[in-house]
Amino acid sequence: MPRSLLAAMFLTLVPALPAPAVAQVYTVPMKGLGNEWVKKLDLEGRMDWEWIETYPEQVFFATRRDARRVGDVVTMWMRVEYKNSRSPGPHLSILSRDEWDCAQQKRAQVGTFFFRWNNLEDDDPEQSTAFLRNWEKVEPGTLGQTLLEFACSIQPMQELVDPNATTEKP
Repeated sequence: MPRSLLAAMFLTLVPALPAPAVAQVYTVPMKGLGNEWVKKLDLEGRMDWEWIETYPEQVFFATRRDARRVGDVVTMWMRVEYKNSRSPGPHLSILSRDEWDCAQQKRAQVGTFFFRWNNLEDDDPEQSTAFLRNWEKVEPGTLGQTLLEFACSIQPMQELVDPNATTEKP
């Protein structure tokens, strides 16, 4: 087979191959017509938000920033953006600090902030703190399970090794 024919076949087939996996999505995927509001959401921000799921009226994000893992329990931030204003507030964004028990498949809310505008914009957000942990079972096949899997994928950070430290040989 001539090389030019092989080259043409290669160039034709390469675009059909799946793209390599990307660590983070930088635009929020929209689902359905009428979701133009989703294009205005900021993904990166100060917290490196990762898109989790888009619904017609709300979008869910989570971040690995400031996450903490102790044994099987992961504490992380989650964010919800709404198309239309909600109560209490009114608010268009929620920032939630949650604990996820990877072994028991449960979730408990630690605290929530309600923001008047999308993209967590508000000079004085309303705050709610859960003083008592109310653990809820995460049901299979739900958004909660997707968030649990995200949380459980977070591993403890390895301590940095001091490059100036010397090791003594016995």
